[in-house]
Amino acid sequence: MDCQAITEQFRHHGYRLTEARIHVTRALCQAGTYVGAYDIYNTLQELNIHVGIASIYRVLELLCSLGLVQREEFGAGGEKFRISSNSHTHQLVCSGCGQAQEFSNCALNSMAQALERTSGFKIQDHWLRFFGLCPTCQSKQA
Repeated sequence: MDCQAITEQFRHHGYRLTEARIHVTRALCQAGTYVGAYDIYNTLQELNIHVGIASIYRVLELLCSLGLVQREEFGAGGEKFRISSNSHTHQLVCSGCGQAQEFSNCALNSMAQALERTSGFKIQDHWLRFFGLCPTCQSKQA
């Protein structure tokens, strides 16, 4: 989903398109990955755009409630957000810095089918997250 589509969703749901909503949405779109509220705050500050951290959290909460943004917990990296996508992805998460990297090569579909056969469950979705150290954190430890 692009920024224009998100701003149209604000209007569609009866929300005003405030400066804070525009700037937070743009920052999320430009990030292209999971970012924290303070990451957004720092990005906006670097651009000389002044949106308070409380406003950023309110916009993120609204975006999540509208299903436009996904919220995830990344251990030491805390709560992070990204624009919702319809693609099926999983994450590699750094236990040191909290950086998250997505990957889409998913070999779990055959396992899910086998689990359905043996358990009687109708599996609707699955989610996988690997935790470890990114190359930067590994080099810091060496």
